[in-house]
Amino acid sequence: MNVKFIILAIILAMAFLTGCSAKVKKIPLEDVGMVGVMAIDYIDENSLKLTVAIPQYSPVAKEHTQIFSVTTELVSQGIVDIEALSDKKVVLNQLRVVLLNEEFARHGKAREIIKHLFRNAEVGNKVLIAVVKESGEEILKEEYPDKPNINFYLNDLLQPSINTAFNPNTNIHDFVYTQTNPVFDSIVPLLEKKEGKIEINGIALFKGEKMLRSLSKDDALIIQALQGRKKLAPLYIKLNDNNKEEKMMLDLINSKVRMKGNKSVDSPKLTVSLKIEGTLVEYKGEREGRLSTPEEILKLEEDVNKEIEKDISKFLESLKELKVDPIGLTEKFRMHYHGDWDKTMTRETISKLQWDIHVETSIVSTGTLR
Repeated sequence: MNVKFIILAIILAMAFLTGCSAKVKKIPLEDVGMVGVMAIDYIDENSLKLTVAIPQYSPVAKEHTQIFSVTTELVSQGIVDIEALSDKKVVLNQLRVVLLNEEFARHGKAREIIKHLFRNAEVGNKVLIAVVKESGEEILKEEYPDKPNINFYLNDLLQPSINTAFNPNTNIHDFVYTQTNPVFDSIVPLLEKKEGKIEINGIALFKGEKMLRSLSKDDALIIQALQGRKKLAPLYIKLNDNNKEEKMMLDLINSKVRMKGNKSVDSPKLTVSLKIEGTLVEYKGEREGRLSTPEEILKLEEDVNKEIEKDISKFLESLKELKVDPIGLTEKFRMHYHGDWDKTMTRETISKLQWDIHVETSIVSTGTLR
């Protein structure tokens, strides 16, 4: 009887304590600060500046967003320090964008921070990442009069868009995947502040953990095409032949790529077949007024093929010199290799890579040119 009484007393006590702890954990929503954007700037090898943007939902608040900055050695410690500055409990459940300044990325600190966030149960895998040329703190503190909120502004800017030269949807999962996959080097959208606005100005190319250099929008488009993206952004093409310059814009581009390796890591060779299909919406050059016959269109397609083949070859040559593989080209050789494959194998293979490129362009219509 005494034993049953003791067990019952323990159960009642546990239930009571559980109820108390639940009450303690409950925090009113108005007392919670949900970080929407986090920016990290380089200070030195041991310290970083952590800046967060927290939307204000109070109708009487004059500012729609609170910005807090602290200097810290650890992100978690920085969040605790920001809580001391804020009047709210700071949480990361609504984190949507992480900005890393270029100096921080070039010092090889990005992987450490992103992996920390990746392991944090509060943070979703779809949080978008971008590198900023300037200070991340300045980007968040800048005023953008025609934008309602820096949180929505950055999140919308980095969402996939067909009109953006590079699909900037690089999230935490993508970054960790390319950092840990031996046949990939990471690429992240590169942002720059210009005349009171934020622009996607290309991509940041990583070699291992460190940002190596920035790539142009044209290079980004080649990466998209060779990665197999079916819908590409409008393509600007410039032809130079016998000092005769032609400029044109292809829109509504469908793309299809096929790549085949020769299975050799000693003398790797890749055959690339790229088919693109689009509408010629604008043209400026000597053929203006003559692009109404199938023969002239066919001749233009052949010239475009040669120009795109030359651009792709030039881009692959730069990857070869840098010994980086943001496209995953070496996967065509790794899949036939018997043995362990690591980043060193990728570097060696890409440095010896040869290629044969075939581009087939179809101009399905000349749009308003007719």
